[in-house]
Amino acid sequence: MGETRRIPVRPEDVWTFTQRNLSLWDILDFFPPDAIGPRGPKDAPPPYEVKPVTIETDLGFSFETDIQYGTWMFRPRAPTQPGMMKWCRESGLEAGDVLVFEKLDERRYRLWLEKAGASRPG
Repeated sequence: MGETRRIPVRPEDVWTFTQRNLSLWDILDFFPPDAIGPRGPKDAPPPYEVKPVTIETDLGFSFETDIQYGTWMFRPRAPTQPGMMKWCRESGLEAGDVLVFEKLDERRYRLWLEKAGASRPG
């Protein structure tokens, strides 16, 4: 198993994670600095080439994304498209659960939900 970072789900986070997005601020150093892109299309690009990361989920889909500057979240997508919001909505996350990111290589990560009182599946 590779290096991991964990984000606990507090009661006040459930709505935010499923209806908005997930802040990566507390684990931002886990991701390559060049994965941080501009906040929006009207913002100036950073002085480096932005290179996305790939997130492989325990729900059988993966997505490629950068991290939005200033919000420190994966680039938002419609909840029907593969992305963080889709995963949060479909994973059944609840208060007490933990989101676990595992670094597979420099630009590839695995994401799974550790249910309260359980450990990582298989």
